[in-house]
Amino acid sequence: MTWVNSYDELLASPVNTMNGTVIIYGIEAVIQSFMNDDDPRKSFYKWLDQWLNWEKETAQSKLVLIGVDVGKGVVPIEKEKRNYRDLVGWCYQDVVKEATRVDIIWYGLNQQLK
Repeated sequence: MTWVNSYDELLASPVNTMNGTVIIYGIEAVIQSFMNDDDPRKSFYKWLDQWLNWEKETAQSKLVLIGVDVGKGVVPIEKEKRNYRDLVGWCYQDVVKEATRVDIIWYGLNQQLK
């Protein structure tokens, strides 16, 4: 099992030596890294697609993505921060569409959504 902390390092694509389960947490930080791209959602989807293809290579490969819900609370005044919140929400929708299982954990309570 490999843990990837996206707050500390951005793993642009799967590493050939990775096998088994790869857990990437902080995917909102990954999404933020694409904010300056011409089409950040498309850039994120390319990143996601590389990982999904990696997962399909072997039966032992499993990808787990963990992200924080940045859409709750007071809406920021700054346009850039609002755009970031929107982008994270759209990218999470893309992740959920591709996922075989989706869970939300709120105050330590797990609820399987998909």
